[in-house]
Amino acid sequence: MDNIRNFAIIAHVDHGKSTLADRLLELTGTVEVGKHDEQMLDRNPISRERGITIKLAPVRMEYKDYILNLIDTPGHVDFSYEVDRTLACVEGVILLVDATQGIQAQTIANAYKAVEKNLVIIPVVNKIDMANAQVEETKKQIVDFLGIKKEEIFSVSAKTGEGVQELLESLIERLPSTEKAQKNIFSDVSAFSIKALIFDSYYDTHRGVIAFARVFSGELKKGVKVRLANSGKEFEVMEVGYFVPDLIPAEKLAEGEIGYVVTNLKDIHQVAVGDTLVDVKGSGQALAGYKKVKPMVFASVFPTITGEYLNLKKALEKLYLNDSALQFSGIYSKALGAGFRVGFLGLLHADVVRERLEREFNLSLVLTPPQVEYKGELGQIEEPIVKIMVITPNNYSGVVMQLIQNYRGKFVTMDNKNKILLIYEMPMSELMSDFFDRLKSVSSGFASLDWEFLRYQKVKADKLEILLNNDPIEEFSEIVVEEKSMEKAQAVTKKLRELIPRQQYEVRVQAKYKGRIIASERISPFRKDVLIKSGKVIGAGDVGRKRKLLEKQKEGKKKMKMVGKVEIPKEAFFKLFKR
Repeated sequence: MDNIRNFAIIAHVDHGKSTLADRLLELTGTVEVGKHDEQMLDRNPISRERGITIKLAPVRMEYKDYILNLIDTPGHVDFSYEVDRTLACVEGVILLVDATQGIQAQTIANAYKAVEKNLVIIPVVNKIDMANAQVEETKKQIVDFLGIKKEEIFSVSAKTGEGVQELLESLIERLPSTEKAQKNIFSDVSAFSIKALIFDSYYDTHRGVIAFARVFSGELKKGVKVRLANSGKEFEVMEVGYFVPDLIPAEKLAEGEIGYVVTNLKDIHQVAVGDTLVDVKGSGQALAGYKKVKPMVFASVFPTITGEYLNLKKALEKLYLNDSALQFSGIYSKALGAGFRVGFLGLLHADVVRERLEREFNLSLVLTPPQVEYKGELGQIEEPIVKIMVITPNNYSGVVMQLIQNYRGKFVTMDNKNKILLIYEMPMSELMSDFFDRLKSVSSGFASLDWEFLRYQKVKADKLEILLNNDPIEEFSEIVVEEKSMEKAQAVTKKLRELIPRQQYEVRVQAKYKGRIIASERISPFRKDVLIKSGKVIGAGDVGRKRKLLEKQKEGKKKMKMVGKVEIPKEAFFKLFKR
């Protein structure tokens, strides 16, 4: 235990966490230079394509006589819960700051989490090789923020490797050993039998649930019988091992180590992230893990192909195991059939889950526009309120503050040491609209945002019903505050008029609020005959061409969804989702 160092890399999105992990893997000989993919810990294709880490990734490195367990974490605010679960398993963090961007909102939020857990923080300025790098200014920001000496900050280029060797050496010196750290947590570690915290997991078709665990006491090995402290489920360990970064079997996982446990459990709901593995004969008391994150954004998901409901259910269950924030329950819609009501942490989280469902499980889906969850009883409605933290250069502070106020933001405080730090309270429904896009636009991309849920608060609001040819469509309807009702009604009806193709009969799109129609649009009818081309009927002898056109029409129909008697293309739901 004295030779083990467990740490994570935390930062704002796109500050170079995964690239720094590459250099550490190379310097420790875990991977060979030039013989691996860049950002190799980002193994999800969606993560690679979008250039953002969306999943934590553990890896074990051996350097000199030491074992270094690194967990790379996501930087986007939607996946901050991944950072929470990671910090429960390590003794220290590398706080990475981009020298071209300086301290950002997520930098501060993640640093606060590390401070709360009393972790050792090693500040690092990255991208010092860039022409527009402002190394000294960035260091000054870190000094002011953390209250440390400038000499304690490392300067590196994760891309070129400059300064990374020095950082690697310092990890051994600055990070506490797991033995020293655990003595601070437990007065008598030897008094405990097996205690291991599950910080992630995934489902393997052949080996069941594979849990990622940090062992705090005792040891895990093949054949040992353990119990999940919270669920009470007992099982025999089938295999243990390390992440190198592929899964490599080992004889055992000892105190202080991080690795995987093959459970052979086929019910994916039995292994919850945050649960504790204990000896079946032990006290069964769970470690103090972390609270379960509650999703704040909800959308309905439906398969576009009849009969795919069960496949969608299985896919959601598999994703649920990897994603503790995901919640879902079955629903039925008159317009769209059987589907699921799914909870997400934010819009990016929702979009990533949709894309994973389609690409990894070969599903064709419709996702209705995400909405926040309101509370209502005795005629009163309460909406969720969040605290937002915005960091912006001084010259954009005026337009940013005006923007926040336009989105019903309530000023709390501000700090203007280096950049302007603004704290506001804002309804979550406003945050989940186009606020982030507008924030980036008015600040020329320089402002950054972080948020957290605060409370529910009373509000004047009601249901905005969307009707197609007088039929209310639940999937397009939502709770809207009174002052925004007209704006929302006009925006949705106009957007639907653009997205819904002309039918063979008139389609009237209306919005009803508090019993009266407040917005209306009309889609004029037409009758299209695919066998008429350029004003001429294709002759009876041209059977092959007729068949080709009819087949093309048939393929197009597969991409449509019947909402009442109106056909709506699947893409319309996606475009509404991004409105």
